[in-house]
Amino acid sequence: MSDRLEVVTAAHDGILASLDQLLHSLAAVYDGLGGPTDRHIAARMRYLAEHRLGPITADLLHTREELADRTTATARPGTSLPAAASAAPTPTASGRIR
Repeated sequence: MSDRLEVVTAAHDGILASLDQLLHSLAAVYDGLGGPTDRHIAARMRYLAEHRLGPITADLLHTREELADRTTATARPGTSLPAAASAAPTPTASGRIR
């Protein structure tokens, strides 16, 4: 699961980084359009990128790190899985089980 979160949260090519770039690009486009509501839309895109996307990214980064820590942590005494069962007994030529 942490590998999926890495795809989402990767700083340079993750989904959230791409969404941030998209929102800023949209803001730049709307800034250039010059219509009566365009500046408002541009400001809204920047707001979403800077104030809404940041907390989501931070939460998902924290979650990713926590999951990664859990998968790489060494087992504590008493928490390890039981050893694998030995091979099944095999009968000998006389029919007795070893």
